Amino acid sequence: MGKKKIDETRYIELSIPQEVMADTAEIIEQNEMEATILGRAEEEDCITVGFDYAPEHRDSIMEILELIEDHNSDEGEEEEEEEEEETEED
Repeated sequence: MGKKKIDETRYIELSIPQEVMADTAEIIEQNEMEATILGRAEEEDCITVGFDYAPEHRDSIMEILELIEDHNSDEGEEEEEEEEEETEED
């Protein structure tokens, strides 16, 4: 079986929510990463960004993924709270 090259550049496309775009841009700038805005994502208020990244940028990609995950989990909690409030009002 062949091994992957350790220095191989990878590519990933992410849907970045508007609320974390500034933090994402800061990570991209600080780490001098290659990123391309591809357009609007299927999710409302998200932009699809393509990243060509080297292994040394893996931690930065993980940081961006955590920003997205935290945003999405916070949003899910807010929706649950709103549903509970609506149920209590009925």
